[in-house]
Amino acid sequence: MIDFHSHVLPGIDDGAKDVETSVAMIEESKRQGVTTIVCTPHYSGRKHSPARFKEKRNAAYERLKPHIPEGIELRLGAEVFFPDDSVLSNEQLAMLTIEDTRYVMLEFPFTPKYPERLFERIESFIAETDCIPLIAHADRYPAVWKNPSIVSRLIDMGCVVQLNAEAFADKGAKKLARVLLEKGMVHAVGSDMHNMAGRAPCMEKYVEGMRAFGLEAECDKIMSSAAEILADEVVRGDSKPIRKFLGKYF
Repeated sequence: MIDFHSHVLPGIDDGAKDVETSVAMIEESKRQGVTTIVCTPHYSGRKHSPARFKEKRNAAYERLKPHIPEGIELRLGAEVFFPDDSVLSNEQLAMLTIEDTRYVMLEFPFTPKYPERLFERIESFIAETDCIPLIAHADRYPAVWKNPSIVSRLIDMGCVVQLNAEAFADKGAKKLARVLLEKGMVHAVGSDMHNMAGRAPCMEKYVEGMRAFGLEAECDKIMSSAAEILADEVVRGDSKPIRKFLGKYF
């Protein structure tokens, strides 16, 4: 199983505070059936250049590397904060791809609505680079809760979509997660783990949720698309209309 979103690297963001915490998180992930963890520390572009960020990220990985349990692979990436007024150029964004791929994980603002210029910027980024945006935890954004057709639009533009494992257990989020799954619009799942307390490894919630949905077959399909992303293959999802009415998604 591939955990496509984590803050497991030690001492680089608000995730694991030290190597000991990182190892505990990895061991628990392994217990839950995870074999590959994509490390996606937060990056906004406001404090460090992409090059400096990658230096810090790689140094954190090197501290952790001797302690990584057998049977677990770590891949290096970033969770890049992407407001409509992002200070990063398209060229700088392209430096932040997930290790050995053309995919860049983008985190959107937690605002109730997105301006048109945000979508225009994504179009510009795709057109000017060889990169493919991977939208982080699409289940968490208030704008998407209110207007789920945003996900369809992003896929139409060429983006792929990641959901958090928590979405499969949360009473509200799992309604959106289910309709996205049923429409084939989920390409990767991640724990978004930060520590061993309130935001601990939780990929088992994804497995349990898929079983409760009766969508076990989709589990393998999503893990296959996640593996294709890590192999730098072009993943194109189907975009289907989604609407919300009286708190339900269709």
